[in-house]
Formats: sequence, structure tokens, C-alpha cells
Amino acid sequence: MANTTTQKRILVIGVPDMAYSGILALINASINIVGVMGPLKSHNTYHNFKSFVEANKLNFIEYDDLKSPKLYKTITELKPDLAVVFSFNHKLPIEFINLIKDGILNLHPSLLPEYRGGNPYSRVIMNGETETGVTIHFMSENFDEGDIVAQVKCPIDEFETMGTIFNKTNYLGISLIVSALKEYEKNGKLPRHIQPKGEFKKAKNLSDMEYLINFNNTAVEIERLIRALNPFLASYTHYKGQILKLHKASVVDYEFPENTVNGEIVKIEADRIFIKTAKGAICPEIMQFGALFLGDSKDFIQIVNPKVGDVIGYNRYE
Repeated sequence: MANTTTQKRILVIGVPDMAYSGILALINASINIVGVMGPLKSHNTYHNFKSFVEANKLNFIEYDDLKSPKLYKTITELKPDLAVVFSFNHKLPIEFINLIKDGILNLHPSLLPEYRGGNPYSRVIMNGETETGVTIHFMSENFDEGDIVAQVKCPIDEFETMGTIFNKTNYLGISLIVSALKEYEKNGKLPRHIQPKGEFKKAKNLSDMEYLINFNNTAVEIERLIRALNPFLASYTHYKGQILKLHKASVVDYEFPENTVNGEIVKIEADRIFIKTAKGAICPEIMQFGALFLGDSKDFIQIVNPKVGDVIGYNRYE
């Protein structure tokens, strides 16, 4: 273990899966971790995460309430110089934040102040952004508004998904955290840049209704939505009284016959289905139909037997 008489004392707060990678990175960098706060006991990852922490000979901190005097006593007695958050599913009270001598660092998967909120991964794809990134910032009373310590950019590729951006930004962010902690160890402080005030793009969590494919949107917008949910979530529509989930699709320029409606199947090839949208055709490539089918479009055509003229989804959207 690290020499605790000279090293900075770091408290880690986080939940799986990101917390696993973050803790291992800090261990490999010889960061002095004095305690780990994980999920509440009611969370389904609690027991596995506790076992992981203890297997790495770290101090696992039990708590039932983020405002409990018992927890505050425990943290005070640990005397952490700084805390680091690797994804956490609860807002930390300002009273808790104030317990940590030099503050709490949070890793946010966007280039703050843009895309404050719970799901930047999906929102940047849905909005057609060409780059994103990660930001380390000090936590404050308001989500994602604290002083910025460091940022790093990364491109958003043409076929990027929620999953690939999640992996990219997490690994970039963990590396950035390690670098920041090394700087903190060396200099005893970190740079702080106040976030500018103004109106910025938001990254609120998607509602269930946003998963529903609206064929009155363009094919480009629908294809972005599909990628923005893959693989953790899934966009969906309805066909033959069943839920039809689309996991991958492509966009095709297409001149539609007259009297066709958005959502209508206008053409079927051996391995492609062309569905009309407000602009262009969307061609599903990987899909899930009800509880009985998960596969590519070729198998879907053979098994489900769609027909030209069938309408997928709803003609009217609220």
C-alpha cells in the first residue's frame, strides 16, 4: 500500500461498471485510496461491488443515507484530502461535499458547459455532433456546474453508438483523473476554471416516449436515434401487433411513389426493407420482433414475411 504519511488521502465514490475500472486505474497508479463508497445496500450491484473492493484490500464504507450523522462521522475520521466520483446514481448533499478538505472531483462525459445532464452519450449522437469529450470538474450544489479542472476532446465517428461513446469517454476520463491526481499529489492543488454562464445544450435522460420511432422524422434522425440507444437501450416501433425494436439501420435516398405514407414499407429486396420517412428511406439491418425473433433483415424477411404496403408504427404522433 502507499505511504499514507506523505501521500494525499483520496476517497473514491462510485457505482459499477465505471467504478471498477476507475479503482483499478488508481491502484495501478499507486494512488492512496483511504475509502470507497459504493451503491446503497438496496442496489443490485452492492454485494459484488463490496466483494471487489474488499478483494483489493480497500476500506469499504457502509451507509444507508447520504445525510446520516454516522456516515459524516466516518468520512470526517478518514480525513480525505480529495474525493473522486466514478459515476454515482445519487446527488451528493452540499453538507457532504463540504466534508472533503479540497473538494470532490466528478468525471462528466461531455465538454462542459455543453450537455449538462444524465445522458450526454445519447444526446450528442441524436444532435449530430462531430465531437464530444470528457470534463473533470469540482462538484458543487448544482449538477455539472462546478469549476472545471481539465477537459479532453474526442471525435464522434460516423457509426458511433451510445456504447462506443460510453467506452471512449470512460477510458479517456479515467486517464484524465489519474493525471489530475498526480498533479494534485505534486502541487497540492488543481487548476479551477469557472464555467461560463449562458444557455447551453442539455443532456437530460431520455424519456420512454423518446425510444419510440417517429417515421414523420427524417431517415437521418431515425438512424441517429437507433445508434444513440444501442446497445443499452433500444428504439422501437410496432408491427403486426408486436413490438419491433431496431438495433441497427442505414439511410437511403429514395424517391417514393405517390400516395405512400410515412412508416410504409415501399420496397423489399432479398436482404433489405425500405421504410418511408419524412425524408429518405430507413433500412433496418438488425432487429428484434416480439419475443421470438432477433436477427438481420434477411432473416426477418424470410421468417416474418413483411409485404410492400404494410405500415409500421403509427401514422399519427402526439
